[in-house]
Amino acid sequence: MKMDMQKIRRVLRASMLASVALIPVNVVAGASAGAAEMLSARAIVVANAQATISVFLTARVENLPFRAGQVFKKGDVIVGFDCARYLADLRARKAVYKARAQEANNNRRLLRHQAVGASEVAVSVARMEESKALVEVQVALVQQCVVKAPYNGRVVEQLINAHETPGANQPLVRIVDSSKSELELIVPSRWLVWLKPGSEFEFHVDETGARLRAKVSRLGAVVDAVSQTIKVTGELLNEKNMVLPGMSGTASFIYSGS
Repeated sequence: MKMDMQKIRRVLRASMLASVALIPVNVVAGASAGAAEMLSARAIVVANAQATISVFLTARVENLPFRAGQVFKKGDVIVGFDCARYLADLRARKAVYKARAQEANNNRRLLRHQAVGASEVAVSVARMEESKALVEVQVALVQQCVVKAPYNGRVVEQLINAHETPGANQPLVRIVDSSKSELELIVPSRWLVWLKPGSEFEFHVDETGARLRAKVSRLGAVVDAVSQTIKVTGELLNEKNMVLPGMSGTASFIYSGS
């Protein structure tokens, strides 16, 4: 059964709360002042950014170069459409705009010779502006004929297939940013006495067994009053390519008690 990232986070959060509840209060309170203690909390790897790509136009999928799990670079085409009809519409609207612009310019010249009235000039200018706006709308649609990757990443899931014609705003592909992963931890709020941004820790990855260096990048904005915990975000300091979003493990901190 598939489980999305939100469900994974809820399950892991429950696991984190269960694990931090087992940590004795006197350990963090500094019962043995000056003696180094090893404190741990559960952590999950999360992507810096993720997106479900969709477009407003309706056209046949012509190019779908990346499959689930494959890596792409920023600027790579991840979905391409057959937009012959949209391009033809654009040419037609540009032709109408050109004709109406010519009409407006002619009326301006005639007005200087009192050959037309000011109201007629205003109407022709308004029609020209209308056609110009329609051209801009069509240009925006044509620009969606090629969907380029907004960052370096991976394809999480293909939601359509080549040669299909998805509807407007239908999800096409889910992607995730693989250039920078973060760690999410839930720790006891009493750790705030010593836990600060920049505090280093070791992250032991359950799936691979790797032990990676990491540090706290930011602390949560609020404390959960019921569980007396706070969310902490960390960043990996080395070998970021060894983890994938959704992996979990144990974050270990050394607390000196000072």
